[in-house]
Amino acid sequence: MSEDQYMGNLYQRFPVTIEKGSGAHVWDADGKEYIDCMGGYGVALVGHQNQRVNDAIKGQIEKIITVHSSLYNKTREEFLKLLIELAPKGLTQVHLNNSGAEAIEAAIKFARKFTGKKGMVAMKGSYHGKSFGALSLTFNPKYKKAFEPLLEKVSFASFGDIESLRSVVDDDTAFVILEPIQGESGINVAPDGFLQEVRKLCDEKGILLIFDEIQAGLGRTGRLWACEHWNTSPDILCLAKGIAGGVP
Repeated sequence: MSEDQYMGNLYQRFPVTIEKGSGAHVWDADGKEYIDCMGGYGVALVGHQNQRVNDAIKGQIEKIITVHSSLYNKTREEFLKLLIELAPKGLTQVHLNNSGAEAIEAAIKFARKFTGKKGMVAMKGSYHGKSFGALSLTFNPKYKKAFEPLLEKVSFASFGDIESLRSVVDDDTAFVILEPIQGESGINVAPDGFLQEVRKLCDEKGILLIFDEIQAGLGRTGRLWACEHWNTSPDILCLAKGIAGGVP
């Protein structure tokens, strides 16, 4: 493919040039139709060329396409208000950025700043992104080896095992981060009761609880947020992908 002449090769590439999409279908340059089972790794949650999304994008472009957060904007206010109304119980503020990895990086900073602690606990099998901090919280060594040393004071507990988690948290633990349903390691669903136990442990120890719903959130599990299946709310909820549908 001619794109390879110009783009750094960071992903496995397939010999297909996609030209257009509609709903769950895409078409290549030769007009061949495919069912899109990738969806941009969870970005196209409402399908390609969704008319309501198209209309909203067109309407906003005709007004203004970017407004820095040092200024106010009514459309952004409406979005923030709706997101908070729909968010898990207790979440009342939104931080906007550009990607899932940035959301994780921000969560790391917020949690360490708020608690004054340095320790971080993630789960075995976790995937939180490939920026420096997010990669430090990602479990699979194959992603990390070339970039070590990464952030210090990161420990990993066995997903679904509350006693394993108890064994790695301490007085310097700022936060525990987990995906309610792990994605990259094989769609591992949290055992019933696990999220509630993690929430209780974090409350007892003064540790912040971060849920990464970048892939599992926004209705993909039958509820808007995966954590709702266990009636558990985090202190920080990380979102991306389908929340913007590929925009910006």
